[in-house]
Amino acid sequence: MDEQKEQPKKWPDTVAFQDEYTRKFLVSPKEVKDGYYLFRSQTGGFTMLFPEEARMDEGFYERHKEDYEDLTIIGSRQKENIAYTIHVIYENDEITEDIDTNLFLLSSEIYADYDGEYKKMKGDKVTIYFAKNEQHTSINGKQDVAYKFFAYIKSNHSHQAVQFIYAITCKDINKKCHIDIGKEEERAKMLMHSIKFQD
Repeated sequence: MDEQKEQPKKWPDTVAFQDEYTRKFLVSPKEVKDGYYLFRSQTGGFTMLFPEEARMDEGFYERHKEDYEDLTIIGSRQKENIAYTIHVIYENDEITEDIDTNLFLLSSEIYADYDGEYKKMKGDKVTIYFAKNEQHTSINGKQDVAYKFFAYIKSNHSHQAVQFIYAITCKDINKKCHIDIGKEEERAKMLMHSIKFQD
């Protein structure tokens, strides 16, 4: 395939497309939803929406054949003084059928070990186990809060699943910052629901 033909003369002026590493994961420079591109996992296992103001962190990428992929997306919305990360772990293995164990593993990934319930949302193609919490820290005497929305997303038709953690905080705690928790929860759920497994 002639790659030269595939490349537009100028990439979109967005963080996602200006980052050479991130570009490898994006299907097209055309937005599939306002402010979002289509991301395709390098295992070929799933696609999802990818925010235009985010990029892949090359240092935190790991893949084993077609069965496992661990990636971190980092983004910020400068005008709002907001920074966020999206941590995604993809697995295609019989172990994904043990929901309790996988929810326990996800809970232990969350700061101070999450010990609450998960809300189960069952669709035609996937079942999403969703939860949220917040983490309070103090930096140089200033209070900081990180909000986390996380889920275990399991295919109903195969051994594929994704562990998904969306964490958001103020980028600079010395500046004004307002996080609309309701909107961020909607955004997190929208990203979770955008995951489509290639069954």
